[in-house]
Amino acid sequence: MESAKSRKIKITKAYNKTIENMQVLGTYKPEFEAPVRRYAEMRIQYDILNEKWYEEGCKITEEYTNKSGAKNRRKTALYLSLETMRRELIELENIFGLTPKGLRAIRAKGLEPKKKSALDKALENMSG
Repeated sequence: MESAKSRKIKITKAYNKTIENMQVLGTYKPEFEAPVRRYAEMRIQYDILNEKWYEEGCKITEEYTNKSGAKNRRKTALYLSLETMRRELIELENIFGLTPKGLRAIRAKGLEPKKKSALDKALENMSG
């Protein structure tokens, strides 16, 4: 089993990489720090559950007996958790602009940072 220290290192790496990707795309703002941290934690949780799912043979469904004694098939709890987390991760990636769809939405709303004009850059260089 993985140690808490190892898990924390993985979360920090995922957090830093996510912020780095957002900065490259121009979608990062400091107020995103908390949601990005939750996203990084969820990514590591997803990886842990996904590994367990593979170890258990990638079972998607299982047989169960209901109250009246009828046998049915249902999705396993592990698979349902993975399915839910996958949706949540994709939603966050869209919000952060880390998917083509999300980046398009950000750009369509004009939320990306404004590019500096040549004059702004020249004035910045003169004062620096």
